[in-house]
Amino acid sequence: MPKQTFSVDVPTNPDDLITLATKILAKDTALGANSPFKNIKSWAGFTALNTTADGSNKDSKKYAQLSVEATQARDLALGQTGQLKENTVRWFVTSARDVLLGLNKGQEQQLGEYGFDVTYGTPTSAAKKQAKAAPKP
Repeated sequence: MPKQTFSVDVPTNPDDLITLATKILAKDTALGANSPFKNIKSWAGFTALNTTADGSNKDSKKYAQLSVEATQARDLALGQTGQLKENTVRWFVTSARDVLLGLNKGQEQQLGEYGFDVTYGTPTSAAKKQAKAAPKP
């Protein structure tokens, strides 16, 4: 009869590892003085370490979701996706630029006073490519 082989893997997925650690700790508590883990060096710190990992894992998920939601809200307010949409930051900035360009015809450098980056001269080929790639207002 051939010898059977086996493996007992330790999960690398944080959720699975925390779940397994929690089960081991529960069994350790249930066995009390008969637990086979009492001689593992620093075993007493395992519970606190797993509690910290679990709390941080939950925070990580919560903040990742909040980050996604905040990014979506930011992009919606800015009007960063697709065509220029009315009542977005991009729409108001574009409107302000257009008004100032009309008021400062021939003196476009004045827009710099409002924080616009005003460039002079003939655009380089790289700038032309960037301008073509930029979304049109």
